[in-house]
Amino acid sequence: MRLFNLLLVCLTTCPALGQGDFFTLTDGTKLYVEETGEGQTLVFIPGWTMTSRFFDKQQKYFSEEYQVVTYDPRGQGRSDKSTSNNTYAYHAADLRELFLQKDLKNIVLIGWSSGCLTMYEYLRSFGVDRIEKLVFIDESPKWIGNSETEWVYGSFDDYRSSLKELVSDHSSDADGIIDWMLADPVDSLTRQWMREEISMTPNYVALPLYVDGLTSDYTKEITALSADIPTLFMVRSSWYDQAANWLGKNAPHAKVVSASSHAMFWEQPVRFNQILSKFLTSTTHQR
Repeated sequence: MRLFNLLLVCLTTCPALGQGDFFTLTDGTKLYVEETGEGQTLVFIPGWTMTSRFFDKQQKYFSEEYQVVTYDPRGQGRSDKSTSNNTYAYHAADLRELFLQKDLKNIVLIGWSSGCLTMYEYLRSFGVDRIEKLVFIDESPKWIGNSETEWVYGSFDDYRSSLKELVSDHSSDADGIIDWMLADPVDSLTRQWMREEISMTPNYVALPLYVDGLTSDYTKEITALSADIPTLFMVRSSWYDQAANWLGKNAPHAKVVSASSHAMFWEQPVRFNQILSKFLTSTTHQR
């Protein structure tokens, strides 16, 4: 009975594996992709070392009215791993190929954390072709800079220790990442599956992606956003004032809302889904 109860808890706590398939890119790399529902296409992009599994609650909710596409970027999760091409520019090119081969159009592109870097790279290389709306979840256009005048995470010194640990320890700190992205503690079973998903990304993939993010600047991509493309930024509450002030000057047409945490979509899915649903059905661009 105790074993049965444990299995029952696990089944209700851990996301179930969806109807996934592998999409083969022209260079032979296979991406793990899940497609559910019908209607306008919503594409969710996970962050650094994350997987499509983290969007399970959005997949279930939005697939009732939309076609929901989630995937693991190259090098992450169940997708193929390679010692080369681990940059967000390649991630954007992969995304473009996914759009073209599957003939996806009028897309609402939704990026979380470093998944937004893939979006910035897509805008840089392909503009807004095939994109109808943009949603950026808690990611600034660059990581390091002057926090008094820019929307950034901090200075290079703030990153020095984590970068050093990543280089020397040869692995990302899954538990540290989980604690950082969530506002509240999680039970041991939830932490276990999250840790396992994060750990699918090997260090030789995680490190170059981390450095790529650390050295990139997508300010021009944000300032070039047009009112013709409705754009939503969801920013954690502790960062909201800094982000809202900067975006008000540099992306005045974008809508900015406060989020409870870096991964609000997992912790507070009902509220997150309500915010996203309102944006999806909105026809205005008011802040």
